[in-house]
Amino acid sequence: MKVLIIAAHPDDEVLGAGATASALSRQGADVHIHILAEGVSLRHSGVTIEQARARCLAAAKELGVARVTFGGLAADGRLLADLPQRQVVDAVRRSLDEAKAEVVFTHHPGDIHADHRSVAQAVGYGTRLLGAGPVRQVLHFEVLSSTEQQTGLVAPFTPNVFYEVTGHVEAKCRALAAYPYEVHDAPHPRSLTAVRTLASYRGTQAGVEAAEAFVSGRELRRPDVPGLSGGDVR
Repeated sequence: MKVLIIAAHPDDEVLGAGATASALSRQGADVHIHILAEGVSLRHSGVTIEQARARCLAAAKELGVARVTFGGLAADGRLLADLPQRQVVDAVRRSLDEAKAEVVFTHHPGDIHADHRSVAQAVGYGTRLLGAGPVRQVLHFEVLSSTEQQTGLVAPFTPNVFYEVTGHVEAKCRALAAYPYEVHDAPHPRSLTAVRTLASYRGTQAGVEAAEAFVSGRELRRPDVPGLSGGDVR
């Protein structure tokens, strides 16, 4: 199975689907991470794009993911959301064409972060005709300190797909630790304690020890194919 994780910034890929990426990659799936914009100049003084990319590669290594690419958008410090929508959509389409993935993980369209919403919308455009390419499923992830901070009045994150990630949560924590400037002490939602707590809570919802939760965006099934399955990711 070919999997593409499209994220706005380095660390979003870990927070959103890090444990699932670890589980799938270690089962033999071809997992590709694509980061559209580094975004470091807006949030972290003294962190260069090169350093952000190096940390992203280190995080991916912790997850067992060898394939990481960068879109290089908003290198001048602007938000992705400030770019022309066509530019973001075209960048997403290029990543989809390159990865030729069957399953795409990306941001939730109701996220409080404007960049995350921009990416979710661009993926929606790029995958709106599932029969025209290899993509068969689009799943939206949650990013701690961002998705849950949106009010319930705006497209709440209500998961209906769960990946069991028992045995892979610590790999996610090690990957997140590759971004020391993104990790905070508890009870901040972007803490290792929060990552472990959320995995346990989502696991409880699904009846397993640990899980990552997603909202199904689009899925195409054909009568002659039993359906998409990543296999048993335990």
